[in-house]
Amino acid sequence: MRAEDITEAPLQNVPERLTKDKWEPPPEISWGIPPQDKEAAPQFSSLSGGGGGSTSSDDDYAVRKTVDIPKKKLSKSRTYPALTDSTDQDEENRTTGDFGPLQTGYCPILAVAKFPYKFMKGSAALVEKVSWRYFASSRIWDRKWTIYFIYPPPSVSIKPLLLVPESEARSLLEEINKDLEIQLDFPARADERGFLLNFPEDDQPRPRFLGVSSSQAAFKTMEKQVPTEDSLVKGTASLALETDDRTYAAFKMKMDLAYMATQKKSKATKEKKKFQRVQQKEAWCRQLRRTQRYLGIRPRSESNVWSAGKPPSLDEPGQSWEDYVKAKEEYDREIRETYALPVLDVGSPVPYAFENSVVFVCVDVESFERSHGQITEIGISTLDTNDLIGLAPGSGGKNWIAKIRSRHFRIKERVHLVNKDFIIGCPDRFEKVFGESEFISIHDAPAMVASCFRPPFSGPIDTTPAFQSRETEVKRKIILVGHDTKTDINYLRDLGYDPGNLSNLLEVLDTSEVYRALKCDTQAGSLGNLLCDLGLTGWNLHNAGNDAAYTLQALIGIAFKALAPKEERQAKSIDEKTEEAMTEAADRVAEEDEEWGVAAGEDDGGPAEYKMEKPKNQAGNVEGRGAYRGRGGAGRGDRGGGVRGRGSHDNQGRGGVLLQPRGNSRTRYQERKAQEHHAEKRERDAILAKHTTTPTW
Repeated sequence: MRAEDITEAPLQNVPERLTKDKWEPPPEISWGIPPQDKEAAPQFSSLSGGGGGSTSSDDDYAVRKTVDIPKKKLSKSRTYPALTDSTDQDEENRTTGDFGPLQTGYCPILAVAKFPYKFMKGSAALVEKVSWRYFASSRIWDRKWTIYFIYPPPSVSIKPLLLVPESEARSLLEEINKDLEIQLDFPARADERGFLLNFPEDDQPRPRFLGVSSSQAAFKTMEKQVPTEDSLVKGTASLALETDDRTYAAFKMKMDLAYMATQKKSKATKEKKKFQRVQQKEAWCRQLRRTQRYLGIRPRSESNVWSAGKPPSLDEPGQSWEDYVKAKEEYDREIRETYALPVLDVGSPVPYAFENSVVFVCVDVESFERSHGQITEIGISTLDTNDLIGLAPGSGGKNWIAKIRSRHFRIKERVHLVNKDFIIGCPDRFEKVFGESEFISIHDAPAMVASCFRPPFSGPIDTTPAFQSRETEVKRKIILVGHDTKTDINYLRDLGYDPGNLSNLLEVLDTSEVYRALKCDTQAGSLGNLLCDLGLTGWNLHNAGNDAAYTLQALIGIAFKALAPKEERQAKSIDEKTEEAMTEAADRVAEEDEEWGVAAGEDDGGPAEYKMEKPKNQAGNVEGRGAYRGRGGAGRGDRGGGVRGRGSHDNQGRGGVLLQPRGNSRTRYQERKAQEHHAEKRERDAILAKHTTTPTW
């Protein structure tokens, strides 16, 4: 039978008590307690260690219904063994802290309570039916549960995990299956999802008996009275496992899965998002270190100075966050012990070769603020690492900065488009130290941009034989640079030039991301703030030529500043960030408390001030159709606000004043024509209404 068929079938022979909003126990249920002693009966077994456990058998707690439920043979009938003989013999003498039986499966009680919401498959109606009948409104707790507890490793949780025997959880599902004629079972791979735990070996910590609960209040009380590990009798405590032991690792993973099964938002989801954030940060940091290799201030990977082997990966299956952190710390420690970067002498040429002998090409594109599809400026700056060979970088790389070549192109057809509202554009202020602006046609722009990605790379075009020979040499590797590079690449593609088609494009570097790695901060600063932090002066920003040149300067400055220790280059220390966050939170709380104190007042509330809000006008809508359509009349009327509405239950509709929408001004002639049109319309509607009978509803 399909789940869809099950949900559509009406419930048969269901007592009236089950259709009520509030569940009531039927008179046919026997709780195993004499009527005169029901009030004094305990809810759960004693937690004392003096043998005061429950003396009732399982049948005493069983619910015996007299409701006639249709018999239906399940396709998968299955019986589940009871507890072992030793446990049955000692059931009356069990005390809190006794070990649970071996070869018995256990389920986290909170995972069982979340079964229909987290593990059950089927339609929403079926889930709701199962939830209402057996789980919602604390019904899941109104049955016998034998509670066990176990302490997980402290790295997983400091609270004990509460368990119930597998047989009791399966008995619940069997009862649901018989009642609703469905086929529920444990979730697939229940052990891998933490829903089912097995403790088959003696060398692992085992669950311990806590007590027997038959109500939510009893369970809550029992939960608060779980013994601590230190209070357990010496000699019966869980075995202490070494943290590097395989048995400990298996136990820790088992507890991790169990806690994931009990949480609304699984720990796996949180760890996945954490891994994603770390991957993003690692990408920024590696981008920065590769930049240093391209500039020769960090050794190449081929020089075999690293002996730590392959770095740990975040994509390793089954790896927890703690495992990755431990592996990463070990890897970094081996690198520090094997090789430490020497202090760089900026007065001498760099000690390492320029990896791949790359050419940095930085692009910045400006568009009109009112129509971003109209490109007005293109700035391109290049830095050829061949020009840096044998040249000392100087403080902050200032000697290398002088080797940057820049070009500024302005589109002739759009010279009149100048930004002034949202940003202050300055297309006519290309710095003289960088060169002169060049006016080109929009049709020639793709070819001019392409020429900057070939020798002489933004330099002056040369017709000498030496230049011609350079044209035929092996293609140089290109590093595309930008500040928020994706935006500039999209602009170039709209222009008709796609840098992604370059066969010699090695990488794309974004100074906003590299700067995040430098400052260990997720906030990306503007180009102006970045230059200020690096001690560089930027004039006439938002000029494409200037921005491209300053962005390439910033990349060099970041690479050199990143050689300093992390503590020196961080924007703020951890203590400063914590104090700042606490101050902001305290200010918000105080401000909100002050607002409520002022708003509360002591008056009697005053007169009624409720006003019905009128529909808002939509700019540009002169006579749109009304949102409300009357079903009773054929007439049409005009509602206020410049929106035409249909008649309501009356014949003529609701007439109104036609207001002029904002943003569209009418001439007097247009206004008069509109009024005449509406008058004729109302007159026709009135005539039509005389020959139309009004329906009665």
